[in-house]
Amino acid sequence: MNAADVSTQSAPPMAPPPTPHLWLLIACLYVSQGVPFGVAMEALPAILRREGASLASLALLPLVGLPWVVKFLWASLVDNHHMVALGRRRSWIVPMQAIVLACLMVAALLGVREAGVPVLLALMVAASLASATQDIATDGLTAERFGPAQLSRANALQVGGTMVGFFAGGAGCLMLSGWLGTRGAIAALTLPAAASLALAMAWPEPRLPVPQVARAGRASLAGFVRRRGSVALMAAALLSALAAVSGYGLSRLLLVDGGWPLDQVGRLGMAGGLVTVLVGCGGGAWLVQQIGARRVFCLGLACAAGAAAIWLLLARQLHDLPLAGVIAATLLGSFGAGSASVAVMTLAMRFARAGTQTATDVTVIQSTRDTGEMLGGASLTALAGAVGFAGSFGIGLAIAGVALLGARYLAPGTRESPL
Repeated sequence: MNAADVSTQSAPPMAPPPTPHLWLLIACLYVSQGVPFGVAMEALPAILRREGASLASLALLPLVGLPWVVKFLWASLVDNHHMVALGRRRSWIVPMQAIVLACLMVAALLGVREAGVPVLLALMVAASLASATQDIATDGLTAERFGPAQLSRANALQVGGTMVGFFAGGAGCLMLSGWLGTRGAIAALTLPAAASLALAMAWPEPRLPVPQVARAGRASLAGFVRRRGSVALMAAALLSALAAVSGYGLSRLLLVDGGWPLDQVGRLGMAGGLVTVLVGCGGGAWLVQQIGARRVFCLGLACAAGAAAIWLLLARQLHDLPLAGVIAATLLGSFGAGSASVAVMTLAMRFARAGTQTATDVTVIQSTRDTGEMLGGASLTALAGAVGFAGSFGIGLAIAGVALLGARYLAPGTRESPL
């Protein structure tokens, strides 16, 4: 690989309008990269437990998500190096997608019972590492190739597509296993990866105008921190993640303790996921074009706060949960999570597009958001054990309220501010 020059000039290089092939490519890439995560986090624990695996042996499966949290550590590597023959982003997308496809194919060939937990864990970690690295390049590609008017729709594909892939790898794999067996189910999940790889290989990446060599050198984390507005965007990403988790993080556990059957809890979760993808992400992208990303960001936070408030009230009547309240809280929380995510990632890509290390800038902000979701979910669950569901939802409501108030002051209303 050859080092790619990176500049800090303020005007981004202009790219031709995205073609239908490019729209389809990024949609498939975002879907396929969520599949390994869903397999490891939802499908494999259930399948392996049914096969008799101990809970202790399953405790390491959440490590599959670690590359997504720390991928900012090698984001500048993706920005700085590429193979000229393949193109700046395809140099990473094609081999990483091939690794994901290979890992899923090996898992399908071996089978869950024959492979065992250590082999499956190794395969899923490798697939997750490749997916996270591919995501860095895909985000850079999206920020570079899509104009400001198109970024909200592209980010709806980003957030919604990844969620669709997660649901397909998790709940979808479990459903398919009942019809095709576990090997057949995992084999079916190779289709999105194969389609993405084929689309990437068939897309000749046009060269962007070569930027001037900057005194600051190549892409780096320090280069991100030095840019005006970077800290504000990191705070926005963190606050939106904490607020989203506060609205739905404990809801499934509350429903189980309230006596809901598992299948009903699952159906409600699937419905919430559909609302997040279709209404939160799709509707949020439309609203960004109508009223702006910052207003949609605040709207999403307000909905998350409203969901947390309803769950707080429901937690006080645990054994008589009204269906209308549960549905209202689920809808508000799902829409808030989707719309806030689309808004903050649209802001992130606009910010990255104005610089010249797009993949690094977007990845730092996205990793901050993922870290907030992980830490927020774990913290609120731990707090529920100490202060009860009502106390934990109350803390979540306070977090969402602070996030909503803080969003007003995240950055001054200057021309240079990404917010």
